[in-house]
Amino acid sequence: MSDFFVAGSWRNRDAIEEVLAALDAAGSSTYCFVRAGYSAAGAALAAPGGADAADLGSAAVHDVFEQDLQALRAAERFLLVLPAGQAAHIEAGIAYGLGMPCYAVGPVERSETLYRIFDRMFRDAGELQHWSASTRTDQPGG
Repeated sequence: MSDFFVAGSWRNRDAIEEVLAALDAAGSSTYCFVRAGYSAAGAALAAPGGADAADLGSAAVHDVFEQDLQALRAAERFLLVLPAGQAAHIEAGIAYGLGMPCYAVGPVERSETLYRIFDRMFRDAGELQHWSASTRTDQPGG
């Protein structure tokens, strides 16, 4: 189980890495596709653009889907790093449907009414780090 399932887009990898570093510094555990240990075939799909033309019926697609979905279900909270693509937004909907607390971090390029699913939206990784460190329940007095 992880504190946060972190979703985003390969095109936004630098921001995702910054968010992961902030959560690490706050003492939070994470699961994220950029750090996930996939099978060799799954790793090829998880690379930038690797799944764009993938056969949805392939074993590799199935394995990555199952691994990520299992990690999403096992997380305590969901975090979307913006801007993000369609798959990450689908993951946000799954997390919300599971009753999981949902958060977002990063610039909002345009207002979306369904962003109301997020319990809180952070401007940047620093604001997220400060909040995460202050809300840790496993710290003395937390």
